[in-house]
Amino acid sequence: MKHLENLSHLYLSENLLSSIDGAQILANLTTLEVSQNQLQTLPFRLPVRLQKLDCSNNLIQKVTAQDFQDLPDLKHLFLDNNIVSLFEAGALQKCSQLSNLALEQNLLLSIPLRLPKTLARLDLKGNAIQDIAERELKDLKQLQVLNLRNNKISALDLKALEGLPRLRHLYLDGNPWNCTCTLLRAREILKAKGTDVKGGRCAAPAEQQGESWMSSKKIMKQCEQHLHLTEKSKEVKKKPKPEDSSSIKLIMDDDDYDYEID
Repeated sequence: MKHLENLSHLYLSENLLSSIDGAQILANLTTLEVSQNQLQTLPFRLPVRLQKLDCSNNLIQKVTAQDFQDLPDLKHLFLDNNIVSLFEAGALQKCSQLSNLALEQNLLLSIPLRLPKTLARLDLKGNAIQDIAERELKDLKQLQVLNLRNNKISALDLKALEGLPRLRHLYLDGNPWNCTCTLLRAREILKAKGTDVKGGRCAAPAEQQGESWMSSKKIMKQCEQHLHLTEKSKEVKKKPKPEDSSSIKLIMDDDDYDYEID
């Protein structure tokens, strides 16, 4: 390959390759597609001008920072349909232009930490993710599309959602949702942001199984009733006892109560 110094696109998909080494000699390579092979590790020593790397449908098990040391121009990375269970925190930090990351159909238990701030699309469909944590998404201010379909998520972190100002499309169907009123508040946050949500159906509690948590009037009505009862309970608690009215002053801040003694 040393005579192909002007090659910019290399397509090696649908073969029986088990390794790729030496691609760094192709100094002008911007696209490398090696999907549907038998790679167990990522290609070693890739050319620094690479913009698109497609390693989907292989047997790759882990992603480390060493794999992506010198790829500052990489914009599109496809690692879907592998068996990735280990994704090192910050593995892609040096990919300072990465906008599209496909990790669907792997074995991830959580969203990888310290992903590039430039990401606009993140696909994590079909993993085994159980939670969405604020620390996993807090830096992704440019994220527009987040696909979390068919995982094991039952609840949403409100702060994590609030920290995604540009989120336009969120795919959440195929998860075992616990349809509490907190989840309904998450829905309101998403609607206020103008996010298009595919929300999926409730797995719990039992009386709400099968209900769509993004559109169910039944859930909304139950939460409104719960809110009404809670507010009434608060009003009762706020009323000072007659014998204490001269000596106790209430300062109320949401649900927190401070008592000052005169």
